[in-house]
Amino acid sequence: MMKRSLKLGAVCLGMAVLLCACGKGSTESTEAASSETETAQSEAVSETVAETEDTNVYPYEYDVESMVKLGEYKGLTYTETDVSVSDDEVESQINSTLTAHATAEQITDRAVEDGDTVNIDFEGKIDGKTFDGGTASGASLTIGSGTFIDGFEDGLIGVKPGDKTTLKLKFPDEYKTNTDLAGKDVTFDVTVNYIKGDDIVPELDDDFVKGLNIDDVSNVKEYRAYVKSQLQANKESEAEKSKQSELLQQAVDNAEIKEIPEELVTQYATQYTDYYKQYASYFGLELSDFLTQYMNQTEEEFNQSAEDYGKERAGYMLVVSAIAKAEKVDVDALYDEKVAQYAEQSGYADAATLEKDYSKRYLNQIIINEEVQNILEENAKAVVPAETESETSK
Repeated sequence: MMKRSLKLGAVCLGMAVLLCACGKGSTESTEAASSETETAQSEAVSETVAETEDTNVYPYEYDVESMVKLGEYKGLTYTETDVSVSDDEVESQINSTLTAHATAEQITDRAVEDGDTVNIDFEGKIDGKTFDGGTASGASLTIGSGTFIDGFEDGLIGVKPGDKTTLKLKFPDEYKTNTDLAGKDVTFDVTVNYIKGDDIVPELDDDFVKGLNIDDVSNVKEYRAYVKSQLQANKESEAEKSKQSELLQQAVDNAEIKEIPEELVTQYATQYTDYYKQYASYFGLELSDFLTQYMNQTEEEFNQSAEDYGKERAGYMLVVSAIAKAEKVDVDALYDEKVAQYAEQSGYADAATLEKDYSKRYLNQIIINEEVQNILEENAKAVVPAETESETSK
């Protein structure tokens, strides 16, 4: 079952610290693995719903006054972040976009040589019949890479783009990729479409900008302004997250956490584990293999990390709930207005539809998180980074 992800921006208090779960049974993305597809995969994980019934426990439901002795949480400080955007940053972003839209030169006036990367169509047949995985169009292959079976790549050397050649080959006796093909004779009809040359980076002009299909942006001047506004928004968002993290960390450090319910620790530890299991599945891996290949951890080390995370998050959220009770945050009075706001922000038709996906108990905790975040920020003071102060004094 899939549902819309409740993306409430700053609602998830202290996301960098808490891995705040925006949806039952899921967590925000963490530093799991370096991959170009990480963002898309993480969003897919966060949008997966494990169950429709809310069986979670929530920190505000405990007697948090007896579990937490609050320290100072007002008058805290956070590091003021420079969110200005320079012309160099704008140009760097534009150059990155241009590079991303580069296209390879298509060489068609010479024959294929060893080391070339070619674009090919091919059709493989065994006993005159095609087989699964033996046919492709527009495939990219570097000659000499050893990607294909012996004889395939060498057989393309000397072939000119536009020409078709037939390769009579044999699959290795120990062909582990598909044991059904092992040792069998195969014929490939291959057409070399072109040899890939150097990347051609497009010029920044009005035509390129129009091709990006950005609303209300149709020329270079408007595009520069758009890029600057996007960079500005990103910096402001990161600065807000940093502020939240700093303030929450101080409030927790100043508090004395006397007791942490084990069931709350277990719940958060399970969320942590479930997230990584789901994440591993997007790589087609079991968790144990994912831990070895991408996280350099044993299962024992991972389980300890999950336990530590569960304790840390449970403690943080108990402090948040204790602040809410100390400040007499009236969730019932705020509920209707806040949930209507969340529904609009998240693209739901109305609050009732959102409530079907997210329980009232869960939404109550979200409201508490947001209200405490506001209390911490409204009573905090920005401080200039030490290096900036020293530069100013020169």
